[in-house]
Amino acid sequence: MGLKIYRSEGLTDDEIVFMIKFKNSEPKKDPNEGPLEVISTKEVLGHLDDLVLFFKYSSNISTNPDELYILKKLRCRVLISHINNVKQTTLDSFIQ
Repeated sequence: MGLKIYRSEGLTDDEIVFMIKFKNSEPKKDPNEGPLEVISTKEVLGHLDDLVLFFKYSSNISTNPDELYILKKLRCRVLISHINNVKQTTLDSFIQ
C-alpha cells in the first residue's frame, strides 16, 4: 500500500507527514533473520581446518599470511574452548 501522486505541483505538508509516518511504521525485516542453527565445536573445528587448508593450498586465490594466521588463531581459540568444555564435562560426570 503506497501513496501515489500524479500531479505536477508539490506535496502538501500533510502528505509529507503521512509519507514519513507510513515509511517509518513499516516493519523492517532482515532476510537473514531467523532461528540460528547451533553447531558443535567439533563441527566448527572441522570447518576451520577446511578453511585453513583451502586458503593455504589454493593456487588461484592470493592469501595474505596475516589472514591465514587469523584463521589459525581462531581455530586455536575454538580448540581451547572445546578442550575446556570436555574437561568440565568429565569433571561434572566424575562428581555425580
